Amino acid sequence: MADPYIDPFETKIYGKFAREQMAAVLMGKLPALDGMVEFAIGKQLVADQAMSDILDRQPKPAPELDSAEVLEEARDVIVRFGSYLDSLKGRPVDPKVFFRGEMPSVLARRRITKLTAAVGHIADELERQREKVRGADAWLAELREVHEKLGIVERQQRATRVERLELGPEVSTAREAWLAIYNANKSLARGLLAHLGKPELLPLIFDDLAEVHRASGVSDALPPGQPATPAAAPTPQPAAPAAPAAAAPPAQPAASPDA
Repeated sequence: MADPYIDPFETKIYGKFAREQMAAVLMGKLPALDGMVEFAIGKQLVADQAMSDILDRQPKPAPELDSAEVLEEARDVIVRFGSYLDSLKGRPVDPKVFFRGEMPSVLARRRITKLTAAVGHIADELERQREKVRGADAWLAELREVHEKLGIVERQQRATRVERLELGPEVSTAREAWLAIYNANKSLARGLLAHLGKPELLPLIFDDLAEVHRASGVSDALPPGQPATPAAAPTPQPAAPAAPAAAAPPAQPAASPDA
């Protein structure tokens, strides 16, 4: 299934990314199924174009803070701060306390909710460690500024989702049609990857399945009133068979009366 957070405007991003990745990841892997991949890409292109045509007829929102620019700024400051800590003579502080054991480059790719929390944590920790970090004041100012911008972007996204939920039934119908194609293509790709023995590559094609987004401009924020998808119940495992009872030791022969 597709990520339930995909809103009508994000279909354009996810669809384009899936088309590009189906070509890059699947084409040529099983030549006998290349025609199927071309079919899936073509169907996705038609669905993307239909969705785009409808969205282009909708009222345009007022200009706001550039989300992609703010995210890039946040990711840049995290990576630069990590490099700066590594450059300090004698390592006066352990970088792990700032990045919670993750590599800065990995943490920087987290979705906006986690990214905002990460930048806030780094700034708070630097406040506590400021006497040990040369140039802490300049870094604090930059981190606080980025953290504030991330908060604004989060609020913008929530407000935008409210507006998008109020779009007409034409957009809702088009989104459902788009999701049908997107999910069908996901099933085709899943089958091909199963033949290859590489099912783990599916999130590289369909970015809504990825823990860390590669497609720029999408979010994992829940629309208002949308419940989180419940985790699947664990599959019950059969009980292990009981261990066989230990065999009783053979009876000792009775002592001979002549003994």
